[in-house]
Amino acid sequence: MTIADHEHRFRAVFDELAQVPDSEWKHFWSQVQERHYTPRQHLIREAQPAPLIHFILSGLVRLYHNQDGRELVRGFDYENRFVADYDSVLTGQPATFNVQALEPTHTLAFPAELLRRLYDRHPSWDRVARRILEAQASRRADKERRFRVHTPEAHYRLLVERGSPLVDRVPLNQLASFLRITPETLSRIRARMRDAREALDSGQGGPDDRATG
Repeated sequence: MTIADHEHRFRAVFDELAQVPDSEWKHFWSQVQERHYTPRQHLIREAQPAPLIHFILSGLVRLYHNQDGRELVRGFDYENRFVADYDSVLTGQPATFNVQALEPTHTLAFPAELLRRLYDRHPSWDRVARRILEAQASRRADKERRFRVHTPEAHYRLLVERGSPLVDRVPLNQLASFLRITPETLSRIRARMRDAREALDSGQGGPDDRATG
């Protein structure tokens, strides 16, 4: 795809957030940066400034932080999502977590400070920023609710039911860390689900026979 294709795609995303006039869009687009990351390369590093907001055109990233010498995964982002340390963006403080590519990742990035400068240019930018933050807050609340309500196995089953790309694209150890279980436990959960599907396919059981853990 060409840079013009990327601009068209990005503009469509913003059009869903607010009606940005063409002149305002041109000013904004002139300051957007196209970035490419290889697997294991960081978009954001913990304890360092994190001034950019990324929109993921393609690829997959993990969000994690370090605790007592361990890497604890707190989430993932992929195509058509914004990713940033929003607390760092809002306060100017160093990032509190890392964002690392798990796949070749292509983003469009812009400095959060740019949005703040644009507030005085046109009211549409205030709505853009507010809608981005609202979407992030909604996703965070959904994730917190899932961890509060569901067991790790139920949480994984929910990801499968929702058709989450995390199920097939995230390495086992990373997904297990996110679910707060060991890779061995996640392997057993997957095996139970696979055995249940095979039993259903062979006519050996009904819906009530599926393993629940």
